[in-house]
Amino acid sequence: MLLRAALLCGAVVLAVSLPPEARAPAAAQDEPRAVGEIGRALDEYLSRLERFGFAGGAAAVRGNQVVLLKSYGLADRARRVPLGTDSVFSIGSITKQFTAAAVLTLEMQGRLAVGDAIGKYLDGVPPDKTGMTLHHLLTHSSGLESDFSSSDYDPVGREEYVGRALASTLLFAPGRGYQYANAGYSLLAAIIERVSGEPYEAYLREHVLLPAGMRETGYKIPAWPPARIAHGYLDTGEDWGTLAERLEPAGAPYWTLRGNGGLQTTLPDMVAWHRALGTDAVLSKAARAKYFAPYVAEGPRGLSHYAYGWVVSKSARGTTVVRHNGGNGVYVAEFVRFPDEDAMLFLASTDAGWPATPAAEALERILFGGTAAMPPRAVSEPPERLAEYAGDWRLPRGSTLTLALDGASLLARPSAPEAFAALSAPDPALAERLADVSRRTAAITEKAFAGDVVLLHAAMGRSMPLEALRTREFEMMRDRERRLGPFRGSAVVGALPRGPNSARVFVRLDFETASVYNVYVWGPARIIGLRGSPEPPAFRYLPIGGGSFASFSFDGGGTVRSLRFVMRDGALRLLLGSGPAPAEAVKNQ
Repeated sequence: MLLRAALLCGAVVLAVSLPPEARAPAAAQDEPRAVGEIGRALDEYLSRLERFGFAGGAAAVRGNQVVLLKSYGLADRARRVPLGTDSVFSIGSITKQFTAAAVLTLEMQGRLAVGDAIGKYLDGVPPDKTGMTLHHLLTHSSGLESDFSSSDYDPVGREEYVGRALASTLLFAPGRGYQYANAGYSLLAAIIERVSGEPYEAYLREHVLLPAGMRETGYKIPAWPPARIAHGYLDTGEDWGTLAERLEPAGAPYWTLRGNGGLQTTLPDMVAWHRALGTDAVLSKAARAKYFAPYVAEGPRGLSHYAYGWVVSKSARGTTVVRHNGGNGVYVAEFVRFPDEDAMLFLASTDAGWPATPAAEALERILFGGTAAMPPRAVSEPPERLAEYAGDWRLPRGSTLTLALDGASLLARPSAPEAFAALSAPDPALAERLADVSRRTAAITEKAFAGDVVLLHAAMGRSMPLEALRTREFEMMRDRERRLGPFRGSAVVGALPRGPNSARVFVRLDFETASVYNVYVWGPARIIGLRGSPEPPAFRYLPIGGGSFASFSFDGGGTVRSLRFVMRDGALRLLLGSGPAPAEAVKNQ
């Protein structure tokens, strides 16, 4: 799906010994690099971010020069395998531009036309969809809903999925609106198979990927050694595994994913794709003009338009930007081309807590000589000193904040509002909005946990049937009580900004034997996401010298939070925040 704008210690790690066949030496042009002032600045940003938990890979091009080609963090934490330039990343909905390119190659061969009605290639098209064309599918102007299955990995075959889409009720008449729809690109993949007589991936590889010089991109055909495939990690640190594992069954990728998402690739392949798009290697000049044309406005203000698998907009510099991103809630990737400035940026992330999107925004500013909020530069601290700082600290109003030693850092997980507020220190400009969504969340959850989900249903924009929501919430509470004992109550712990118009609110649910957490993600007007977590949010603090520590987050475009340790009256004290009156805590004995 297309994502909108909207922890691991960064110590140096060594790879485990791998058999020669598991990891062939990279070609000279694919060796890690950070070239020139811009490349070094990009690398500095990501190297600092790596210390706070970022893991992923980046490529940046200016003109004919690759100024950055490098990966950060670990591909497999359990085995301590580092990410490399040959690591395999999932790119989500960036897949759509490859499907669109495949459609255009068929048009170049004279085997279809993007203006054709879908009924020319699909059987059983009902009257309300007879006017739907390939162009409508390519530009998300078909009126289809996004998906017709609850999971990317449901074993749904081609004909069944096509039947579901054709039997659905349209959101609007084809060509009369815009609604991002994964289903449209799955239908395009079905059409590619019917017209070409080949499986989607086979056709894509022969007519798009190999002509572009991309031998390491696909669903299954590249058959990468497992050691090269990047594991994904939830923001709790849990290993999600790899997409390749989920695509192993015969028939996978199934049709909720095929054609609209799930391709995997490497950094050098994405550089090759960028370069191929400036030549006739895959698409002719006329086809490329059609490919990148801004057809359908994505919103009422018309600030961006959808092309064929691309979003076209203007940069802050007034130049044209063509981009797409993708992700599955774990992996996130951003691919951005700047045709007026002859540049490209690709960034893939593998940790849900550190998604590529906000980091890519900072890297874009650096790529063109601007500035970005830099993560703090960490220094080394003796292990015995770090151990002295770890422990339980009592705050002024009696709450306890636990600082846990985690490698070369301190990890704070606030479970009470006082500790959360002392750590989060929101920007005053955002404080009132955070307080408002916290109050609203408290009122909603108080009723929801008592069985009344009407307010929650409304706050979620009635995006699912009321009874389905009531059943889901009941089953979740029943499961937790079965594991943790009777429910005792709940409390809003705090809120963090997620962007200029969104926020995350953390709610603690107390049961007889333990507490767990719900995270409510608010957009400008409603709840757009909800998930459970066994632990409160983590703030990772790295030493920056002189007894001071700093954390970094993407909140508000890049927020640094601080704490420091001082000796006062013969005792070690913890000062939280950087204002004129920081909160002071004493260590429990």
